[in-house]
Parts: sequence; structure tokens; C-alpha cells
Amino acid sequence: MRRSALLLALAAAVIALIPVVAPNLFYVHLAIVTCLNVMFVLGLAVIARVGQLSMGHAGFGLLGGYVSALLAMNLGLPVPLGLLAATLAAAATAALLGWIILRLRGVYFVLVAFSFGQIVVLLALGMEDITQGANGLVNVPAPAVFGYLLNTKTAFYPLAVAAAALVGTGVWLLFRSPFGDAMAAIAENPRLTESSGVDTHVYQVVAFSIGSGIAGFAGALSTHYFQFISPDSFTFWDSVSYLTMLVVGGRVGVWGPILGAVVLTPLPELLRSTQGLQHVLYGAVLILVLLFLRDGLVGLPARLRGLRRTSAPHPILEHSPERPS
Repeated sequence: MRRSALLLALAAAVIALIPVVAPNLFYVHLAIVTCLNVMFVLGLAVIARVGQLSMGHAGFGLLGGYVSALLAMNLGLPVPLGLLAATLAAAATAALLGWIILRLRGVYFVLVAFSFGQIVVLLALGMEDITQGANGLVNVPAPAVFGYLLNTKTAFYPLAVAAAALVGTGVWLLFRSPFGDAMAAIAENPRLTESSGVDTHVYQVVAFSIGSGIAGFAGALSTHYFQFISPDSFTFWDSVSYLTMLVVGGRVGVWGPILGAVVLTPLPELLRSTQGLQHVLYGAVLILVLLFLRDGLVGLPARLRGLRRTSAPHPILEHSPERPS
């Protein structure tokens, strides 16, 4: 317990010092994007908790981004209320969609979820009178706290950290609750769990709704940070990236998704000048983790301890010679 508290305190100190010690604002921007990705991956972790993987995760981010941006620009709704509306819109859409498609198993669910993401993109392109089509919405209002406008990287950074911490705490509490235990049991053996009286379909729909709602919130917050959104803001490749971060970090618990986002987010940003290389690198990292770290990076310490125990020399027992009778 004391070790965990020390690690949390150290992490908090590092996070707080980033704007101070960063050599330029690019690294502050990188930290903000990392916080946004942490939320996306945590949302995906909630869905994975019941044994499902959504390839349309970025579609809910796009939906949330447009909802919040349009409410702020057309109705003058304060950004916090827009974020809430975006979260509820994504969660409600996922609940309706999930009630229909979560009876599908395996690849069929993956394909339908992927199709939903593409439908959101097509709607954003086709509804030009509302979304401005491929040009997107520009000058989306930045959030404000107590009248202080968060329209710079340094000003927005504390909000991004606070939002990621809030989502992380919520997911951690969910996973530690009886509801979270039931979710894990469903992923482990859905038929056995259902035979014990648990309605697995309801749990899967709720998990899909919560995880997608988190994606809608993260997408809306990202839109207000960049002050821009277009159909290209959240694509299929973003869904692949979130899934890769989840698998690389580890699907069990909260720290795995966080670690995956923290490790993998900087790579495409730092390699943006090398077009296409980030996807190759993502694939290589994913293959290595699947081959050697089935539990992701979060399971690396346990794996190293296991290797240390197996490589430790065994004591040689000396047998005293038997006395002649």
C-alpha cells in the first residue's frame, strides 16, 4: 500500500512538473494528447471487461465531438454542459446500438461496430448544412473555468490531467465493484455466468454504453482543445491505435490501459514526419507483446520475477553417507 502511494505521489509530481520542465510547448501538447488517449483507452477497457472489443470506438469520439461543438457554436451552450451532452449522446447511442448488436458473437460484433464508425463519418460528410462537410467546424469555443479561458496549451493542460484522473478513478471504482466482478466473470465464461442467474446481455450493453460514453466525452474534450473537428478527426486508424494501446498496456485493470496510452501516444507524434512508419511500429510492438507478454506491459514485472525464480540456482542437497550396518 505504501509503495503504491509513493508511486502515485511520484507520478503526480512528474505530471505537475511537465509544463515547467518541458523544453517547449510541443511536449505540453504531447502530454495533453496522452491524457486524451488515456480516456479513450480506458473507455475501451470497460468494453473489454465483458469480453468485447469495439472497432468503432473512434466513431463515438467523433459523435461526441460534433455534439459538443454544435451545441456550443449554435446554441451558445457552456462547454461543461456540452461535454455532458456529448457523453450522454454517445452513451445513449451505444446503449441502443448495443442492445441490438451485442447478441452477435465474435467477428460479427466487430464488423457491425466498425460499420457504425464509418456511418458516423458518412453522416458528418453528408450533413454539410450542419457539420460543414469535409471542411469541418472551425473556431470551436475553448473551455473556460471561472471565466478563465483555457485556449492555450499551458492553460488547457491541468484540465486534461484532471479529466483523465477523473475517468481513471471512475473506471477503477467500477472494476472494484460487484458490477465489475460480474463483468470480469462474463468475459471469463459467459455461459457459466448466465447459468448463475446473471443477465449477461444487460451487463454487456451497460459496459458498451459506459465505455462509449467515455469515448464521447474524450472526443468532445479533444474537439474543444483543438478548436476544430472534421470527419477526419477520428478515423478507423484511431480505433486501431486505441485497441493497440489497450493490448500493449494490458487489458486487465486500470493501469494497463493507462500505461499503453502513455507509452504509445508519443510514437506517432514524434514520427509524424515519417509517413506510415508509425503504423509499422505499432504493428511490430503489438506482435512482440502478443508473443512475449500476454498480459501486456503491466505484466512485465511479474514476468521478470518469474524468470528470476526459474533462473536462480537450486541448492544442492548433500546426503551424508550411510553408516555400514
